[in-house]
Amino acid sequence: MCLCASLACAPIVRAPDFEGAHDRSTEASLLGPFDGQVVDGSTTEPISGATVLAIWTYDEGRGFVGAGGSVTRSFVTDAAGRYKIPAESPRRGAGTRRLVSFELIVYKRGYVGYRSDVGFEDERRPDFVQRHHRIALRKWRDTDSHADHLAYLRPPPELQPLVAWEERAANLDLYEAKTADADGAGARPTETSGTPSEAESKALALLDARTLLPPDEVKRRTGSATTFQVKDLTDLARTHFYHGVHLQAVTQDEEWDVAYRVWKAPPAGLESIEETFAASLPGVQASDDIVEPTWIYDSGEVRAVAFIDRPREIGVLLTCGPAQCIDVETALILAKFIYNRLDQLRTEPSP
Repeated sequence: MCLCASLACAPIVRAPDFEGAHDRSTEASLLGPFDGQVVDGSTTEPISGATVLAIWTYDEGRGFVGAGGSVTRSFVTDAAGRYKIPAESPRRGAGTRRLVSFELIVYKRGYVGYRSDVGFEDERRPDFVQRHHRIALRKWRDTDSHADHLAYLRPPPELQPLVAWEERAANLDLYEAKTADADGAGARPTETSGTPSEAESKALALLDARTLLPPDEVKRRTGSATTFQVKDLTDLARTHFYHGVHLQAVTQDEEWDVAYRVWKAPPAGLESIEETFAASLPGVQASDDIVEPTWIYDSGEVRAVAFIDRPREIGVLLTCGPAQCIDVETALILAKFIYNRLDQLRTEPSP
């Protein structure tokens, strides 16, 4: 994945992070087409009637990248368990819209779902390919958590009618776990014991980074009189490990805006965040200005500072408009302020 594509001269369609096919000379493209087969992981028998969602995500903007919308197509596997997804026509914008990612989701009741970017155990998937892809679904076990499963799937609206039954099951799982612990019959930690379970943390909590850089602190350090509206960045979904905060200037252009993104112990590891920074800040060499590594980028449209705090497993990317941050040193001051307040990162209940 890659953020802040507008920091570079990005094409309309970004290069994919997956291959065209295994053991074949096949060119890969985020546009597709895609095809493959869904099988039972135990018997290798084809699974018919599985729902396959294809999701193309766009961003747009120059200095401050925001959500550019997404396109979702729904398909169903045939009797042989096969799916075929035609190539998508890229959406056009005013020169700032980019197709930045493709994601495949497979769902069949009675099995653990599939995402093309990450596995159910939070392991990063390196094996997804565009053509002739084989997906082996694992059968559902009584010990599996529906709450964990829904947190993993992050079902989009097109999938929610199919997982409605599982939402009720997830609530029941959490309720039974709390009841068992209260009665002393369960070893699974819950709110009763003061330690939320992993399922509850993922399903019921969101990372909250809003206190890391209050608007008044921005004004004090940049010397501006800007009035900010605090919003969530929408280019990535807010989760238990990610939060993007947008300080939007109320009556001024986006060159007065400030934004920062924070990752805390991401499932794909800090290496994925480091790859994002390296790709998003073209030509910038890592330094130790805040911690090692730190990246500092300066262009006519945006100042950017990114760093990774390995001991605390936190990655931060700050972007600041040139009117708000008159030089890159000002952006560095704001990033250092965030670094000094990382211990204030909290989670809050999900709506």
